Amino acid sequence: MIRLRLPTDSSAPAPRLPAALRWDAPAGGAIRFLLGRRRFLQATFLALGLLVLPVRRTERALARSRGRFLIRHERKTLAALCDRILPPDGDPGAAALGAPRYIQRLLTALDRPTRPRIFAGGPFSGRQPFADERDGTPGRRRPRNDFKRPLRLSRLQELAWRAELFGSAAVPEVQALDEQFGGPLIGLRDVYRAGLAKTDEVAVAMAGAPFAELTTAQQDEILALLDDGAFPPDPRRRNRTFLDLLIGHTLEGCFGAPEYGGNRKRRGWAMLGLQGDVQPLGYSLYSAAADDYVERPELPMSTPNPDEIASDGTLRPRPLTADGEAMQEAIASLTSIFADGRC
Repeated sequence: MIRLRLPTDSSAPAPRLPAALRWDAPAGGAIRFLLGRRRFLQATFLALGLLVLPVRRTERALARSRGRFLIRHERKTLAALCDRILPPDGDPGAAALGAPRYIQRLLTALDRPTRPRIFAGGPFSGRQPFADERDGTPGRRRPRNDFKRPLRLSRLQELAWRAELFGSAAVPEVQALDEQFGGPLIGLRDVYRAGLAKTDEVAVAMAGAPFAELTTAQQDEILALLDDGAFPPDPRRRNRTFLDLLIGHTLEGCFGAPEYGGNRKRRGWAMLGLQGDVQPLGYSLYSAAADDYVERPELPMSTPNPDEIASDGTLRPRPLTADGEAMQEAIASLTSIFADGRC
């Protein structure tokens, strides 16, 4: 069952982030709050953080040598955050689906000396065979997986992606446009590094431990606080905050093509009831013997699904899950808003 991080009780008062931990707090405010509220324990964490700075530099160098950007502690915080956006229950959560790996690959997409991992190739992934046109059945021959062969970027595409990941300050051609866009573009790598650090800062101040070490209930509370003004809106990204970007990237990692690093074992697609990419096989296969197109019996297009036909031959659609019902209600409500002209 899919459960995104959504409020469940609109009547309950929303948790508030202390002013000292907000993104627009005066310099040093967060540390004064830390000492005032949690005293010795949080101060100990702060002191330990200063002691491990040289170790962190070594970790970052080691991560770079292994083709990574985030160090071990940051990866743990990221995985915990992803799992609160799409929590595990009867189905795998975002971490098990590979969302953190997808995000890590995104942040290091331009680190490869060969083609950057930005746009997957195609047209086929090799997950489906060619059709046997003699009788209109799935054949045994499969195309190679061209999704693993990234497309070449044009010069403008590479400049845009370099600015997206490293910031406009690292790309003179893009930096020249900063003034007309209202300010510099902060690279995603810096956004993630600062966002993960802020997450742990708030977690330590409010719960006494880094985010990944808290219980899931505590993590949900911290996540609500983070959503209360911990991160500044980014005018260069339609005023989205770090959490907005993280939610989008998490969902991309859970349900995108596996070649991008997420959707491990295609379990994300399975959770949604999706087969995934179906070409070159498709659903209607040409049969030379019949001189016509025939449907795949297990996935018919013009008749009911086989598992929705009762033993007496009547149609018996499968009931929606609770998530499906909630989604259907949300679509109906949104449609009514547009129909009534309220939007």
